[in-house]
Amino acid sequence: MVREEPALYDEGRPGQMAEFIAWAVAGLFAAGFLAANYANIQLLRGKYVRPDGTNPSPALFVGGILGVLAVLAAPVEAWRDYWWVPLLVDLGTGPYLLVTAIVLAIAASQSKQDSQPPVREVPPLERSVVGCIFGTAVGDAFGLACEGLSRSRQARMFPELTGHKLLPFGRGMCSDDTEHSCMLAQSLIETARYVDVDEQAKKFSSDFAWRLRFWLLGMPAGIGFATLRAILKLWIGFPARYSGVYSAGNGPAMRVALIGVCYGGDLPRMRALVRAATRITHTDPKAEHGSLAVALAARLASTGQDVAPDEYARRLRELLGEEAGELLALVDAAARSVSQGEPAADFAARNGCADGVSGYMLHTVPAALHVWLAHQSDYRAGVTAIVRLGGDTDTAAAIVGAIIGARVGKEGIPVEWLNTLVEWPRTEEWMEALGTKLADRAANHSRGYALPLNWLKLLLRNTLFIPLVLLHGFRRLLPPY
Repeated sequence: MVREEPALYDEGRPGQMAEFIAWAVAGLFAAGFLAANYANIQLLRGKYVRPDGTNPSPALFVGGILGVLAVLAAPVEAWRDYWWVPLLVDLGTGPYLLVTAIVLAIAASQSKQDSQPPVREVPPLERSVVGCIFGTAVGDAFGLACEGLSRSRQARMFPELTGHKLLPFGRGMCSDDTEHSCMLAQSLIETARYVDVDEQAKKFSSDFAWRLRFWLLGMPAGIGFATLRAILKLWIGFPARYSGVYSAGNGPAMRVALIGVCYGGDLPRMRALVRAATRITHTDPKAEHGSLAVALAARLASTGQDVAPDEYARRLRELLGEEAGELLALVDAAARSVSQGEPAADFAARNGCADGVSGYMLHTVPAALHVWLAHQSDYRAGVTAIVRLGGDTDTAAAIVGAIIGARVGKEGIPVEWLNTLVEWPRTEEWMEALGTKLADRAANHSRGYALPLNWLKLLLRNTLFIPLVLLHGFRRLLPPY
């Protein structure tokens, strides 16, 4: 009889230890949640009244954030779908969120009641412009929850990617990508009446610069460093033609698709407007080359016809010339890859983006073009594919969404993704009216004024949006890894 020696290593112990640590961390966060609420309850009871009769300030948002972290840290997968519950029950967070949500719901409901446009035949340009705007917004919101996650981490956190993930109940909100596109549309409306190309580009640059200045005052939750520095230069007195900083970030590419849709038939005008929209924040030539590549793609998509990958590469070479050799080589490689049926992930990996597409223009734009060329009339498949590449997912998805949206129109975007988009004061009705007005002014070179947008409402919206972004930032520190 062979005597079995006791095991020197228990295979279950590492897992048990990890679970114990997770419960301990969750317990600490839960204790903080209870402590913050206990303190707030005592404040309401008047226990901490100062000698002068005043009360200390309550602990705002702290308890809610700690409660969310407690739920996410606990090693119980089923709890993570209810991460939002502590926000509602926390005395320092729930009332503010409920009041804000009620105000937003009332405003959205009133907006829908006030605008019931009559049924009419939609001109092709309007269909493409509206589709481009909604394509940007929905792609931006769809990719926002995955922003900054590596490809492998995203797959573990979101094994199913069928809807928005930022808010509870599958709701989504937009980031700066959509805001910049809408501001650019407003500036195009204001300057469409200028027939001379150079004059329109100059007026556009000035108008867009003022919109960027006041956009920063609204405390946006997401802003690139180059864009921030450029806007600060605008505020201290630099004119728009000198405000840009030397950067090849992908910021300009996220907003220029509308220029291609509206003015792609007039290449000198398209080039001038794209240059103005790019150089106001980014002066590296690679930023302008990437932006022109996106504008051209949006223009070709808006014709409603499939574009052969090699044909797009040829058209882009004619537009940019050999000075853009680095981007052109990447686009040629993307065109060959699509023609051979290669997955976008393999192409992105060869371009240095094996675990996520970065915010560098020569990473984002080739990946976005590859996905667009492979899914030219399938919005759902295209946006899902670019988000699954990881990295800067909101901007990459906004670019792909804008291009495909220009092809398929608003009706080609999944209805459930549109209906679960929570945006205010840039509501669905407001964005549709924006697209309609821009298409009309661009087609007729007629005088027009930007749609009203209440900046106080934008500030209120961002007050709600910023805590959500912070919570998602904390969420990424927790498992699954």
